[in-house]
Amino acid sequence: MPQIDSMRARLEATGELTELLAAAADAFSLLLATCRVCAERASELFAAFAFASAAAAQGRLIIDSAPSLAASPGTEASLRACAEPDLEKVADGLAGLARVLGERLSAAAQQGHDRGDRDACQDAAAEAMRIYELLAPDR
Repeated sequence: MPQIDSMRARLEATGELTELLAAAADAFSLLLATCRVCAERASELFAAFAFASAAAAQGRLIIDSAPSLAASPGTEASLRACAEPDLEKVADGLAGLARVLGERLSAAAQQGHDRGDRDACQDAAAEAMRIYELLAPDR
């Protein structure tokens, strides 16, 4: 699952708010695309992936509303993560990504200068943590 790992590393390496917002938008897009495909493949994890997909879509919409998000086409989410046959392993990887995303956005919400950015970061962090709770290994 190198795509999930590289997105996690990208989030951890961001410095400026605009960089974090762009990475967060791409992370939510990856979470959304991967959860949708995995939901179609998983019977016992269907609900977790379906609800995580909804939270990822909401998180992406929230990030898109942040005033400091630079207009860009973003990164097309590839579905290579879903090539992994073990969906438990995919869920664990996505949960880790969502946890880092939530932590980074929560920290940015505390430091943002613009109220719109603070609110977007705080609300998107809540969606990321919802994804984490749905997909974490102790589900």
